[in-house]
Amino acid sequence: MFNYTGNNNDQIELQSAELLYERLQLTLAFSKRYRMSTAVCYLKLHFPFEKLIFNKDFEKARSLINMIMTRLNSSIRDIDSAIRINSSEFVLLLADVTEDDCKMICERIINAISDTYQIEFNHYLISCNIGICMFPYGAEDPEELIALSKAQMYESETIGNNHFIIFKGDLNQNSYRKVIIENDLPYALRKGQLYVEYQPQFQVKNSKIKGVESLIRWNHPSLGQVSPNEFIPFAEASGVMNDLFFWLLKEICKLNDETLDLTYSINLSVNQLLLNGFVQDVSNIVNKYSVPAKSITLEITENIEIYTLKEVENILHSLKNIGFNIALDDFGNGYFSFSNFIALPIDFIKLDRDFVSSLINNKKHKHVISPIITMAHNLGLEVIIEGIEDDYQFFDWRNLGCDIIQGYYISKPISYDQLQKSICDIELKVNSFKEK
Repeated sequence: MFNYTGNNNDQIELQSAELLYERLQLTLAFSKRYRMSTAVCYLKLHFPFEKLIFNKDFEKARSLINMIMTRLNSSIRDIDSAIRINSSEFVLLLADVTEDDCKMICERIINAISDTYQIEFNHYLISCNIGICMFPYGAEDPEELIALSKAQMYESETIGNNHFIIFKGDLNQNSYRKVIIENDLPYALRKGQLYVEYQPQFQVKNSKIKGVESLIRWNHPSLGQVSPNEFIPFAEASGVMNDLFFWLLKEICKLNDETLDLTYSINLSVNQLLLNGFVQDVSNIVNKYSVPAKSITLEITENIEIYTLKEVENILHSLKNIGFNIALDDFGNGYFSFSNFIALPIDFIKLDRDFVSSLINNKKHKHVISPIITMAHNLGLEVIIEGIEDDYQFFDWRNLGCDIIQGYYISKPISYDQLQKSICDIELKVNSFKEK
């Protein structure tokens, strides 16, 4: 549950789940024997560790961690333990403490850690949050102690950085839900709790459904349906997203249904793109199932790394040479660099949903969108608009020149069986609408 699953090349040492539970069991046994209370504190740092690793600044990352660890160790007592369990989180075991002692130690930790750190010519602002569960008052079971302290950490984040909260018996269900989602996500795949839905994309030129966006869904045994907005951030932070991507690609390839003649879009991040052997791995999967690469569109979220890392550009060219379509997702979120943009081998730009929403009711939106669409067409690219929910939006964005339209106005995400049965009906429904 607490194993670090980040990049194996970061070479930043982390302690294991086994060490955490070994120390926790010993601390609890000692506390039970001598009737002492223990505080389990879940500490989360807010700092650019992943950014440093992504940019391969391993020495800076190591220096930053060492500086933080030095301050952390100086803030706790000799009988306490600090165990680092992933790139930015620690579990602290404070033995033989009262609640007041615990508060004092946590305040000392926050004051010591929260600061601006200088490494060479760079400055890094660090903050943290701490959640606390006391033994035996809050809980007695080791896993429950950790889960409750973690829930309190999430709760403290709702107040702001550099806060701590002690569990008092009143559990915030939203915070505890985050803990359940984060802990259970690695097991969801192997337990068959995930499935795929497909949202049709309407091609204006042919008045046909020519593609679908493939979306992962999670039916949790106790929580029910878990929104992707809830679990995707945890998947990306933990490395589980890599497993989800390849599972989704295989699920699509297993369909191998040429009768629908559809292109299937899959979302991925730059971090996944930079995985060792990524190009070969995706190529092996489509070859294994005899699926043409041109039937797969890889949607990469636009961010600064897209334009600044030469390695990303090279990987995209390799994928394009194999035959995959490339789409730039969330286009318009503020990272655009024209000089680098034109060097990327992309086929589609997908306008950012928030960017589009901000313009829906703005009469000046045509003056903003039209040049973007014109630029894309002049470069031989197609423009995808998503989030279209009514006929006014549909005709407005169609008349602006968008090539592919996606949203609940066309169809909500549906199962593959539903897609097979209803694709003609969807096309008929959309084509029967008359512009007002």
